[in-house]
Amino acid sequence: MSDTVADPGRDSLRDPRYELALAFLDRHAPGHGSLQPASSDASNRRYWRVNYPNGLTRILMDSPPVKEPIAPFVDVHARLEAAGLPVPSIHARDPDHGFLLLDDLGDDTLFSWQADAAPSDRAAALAQCRAQLIPMAGVETEGLPAFDVPRLSAEMQLFDQWYRGEYLVEHRGATWSEAQQASWEALRDRIAERLATMPPVFVHRDYHSRNLMRRVAGGAGGAGAAPGVDWAIIDFQDAVAGPLPYDLVSLLRDSYIEWPQDWVENEIAAFWVQAREAGLTAISREKFIEDFAWVAVQRHLKVLGIFARLSRRDGKHGYLDDLPLTWRHLQWALDRAPGLAPLRELLDGLEPKNLEPENLGPENLGPENPHD
Repeated sequence: MSDTVADPGRDSLRDPRYELALAFLDRHAPGHGSLQPASSDASNRRYWRVNYPNGLTRILMDSPPVKEPIAPFVDVHARLEAAGLPVPSIHARDPDHGFLLLDDLGDDTLFSWQADAAPSDRAAALAQCRAQLIPMAGVETEGLPAFDVPRLSAEMQLFDQWYRGEYLVEHRGATWSEAQQASWEALRDRIAERLATMPPVFVHRDYHSRNLMRRVAGGAGGAGAAPGVDWAIIDFQDAVAGPLPYDLVSLLRDSYIEWPQDWVENEIAAFWVQAREAGLTAISREKFIEDFAWVAVQRHLKVLGIFARLSRRDGKHGYLDDLPLTWRHLQWALDRAPGLAPLRELLDGLEPKNLEPENLGPENLGPENPHD
């Protein structure tokens, strides 16, 4: 073992997985140097940056096998890699203990990079990430879970259980009558049934700005990449076979970025054209936009529930800052899904606490500050 391992802090020293991580590196990356926390996410996974004496760095993914087995990650990684899409290389693996040694893609997510980028560069990056969705939709789906009615309904139920039933009830007593509850369940299932009838393609499920990493010269240059730059895809282990618009919704109606409306409309149109050319869909542009809106309603209901759960159950309260933008995206989608007018009526008055009039300062209104 290298004697240059950085002080991991008192918590890591009490963490048995830290010792397992060092043992994994000693076996698969002899001569490694310091090991430092890189990031964590909304799951049980953690990431460590491994620094080598020669300046090389790698990322160690720590995914406890009982809670987050690495087999789905490895499986989906192989599918994406076979399709020529930009993903971090896997240099070593230990499925029994839940460790992977990956390329270090740096710290420039689309979310962090775009904050200081020029508008023209932001628009080009968004188009590049959108174009990448066409080959990704054609990735092999055999053996992937189906985004079926039970799964879609269960995701939306997070809104009722955690957002309305926990977060809002705590703040303002947002209870429903038996009739309202029955209406919610009928509408929830109707949305799930419609999405489940859409022809299935490969769906990443979280193709958004925090799961796209800017990779400069020396990267593999995946589909749709500009010379010397591509947007590497991460956090893909929960992929399913589901509706074509789903990943486009995740990108364009991101809960962390409010893209300009004309960009969103242009990218939807460009995707539809490319999807038709690729044989992924034969429906009209108008029908595709309506499908996009129905998918967006399903996703935003789920995300509102997940953010509330992360706060209430897991103590990750920062995600509450992203509720207002997600709520606004939900309203946008409902405006474009006239068949869901009863849902709009049912949700009236259930806006996030930090979107209420007394909390609507300028920082909560503009597209430049979706997280403030």
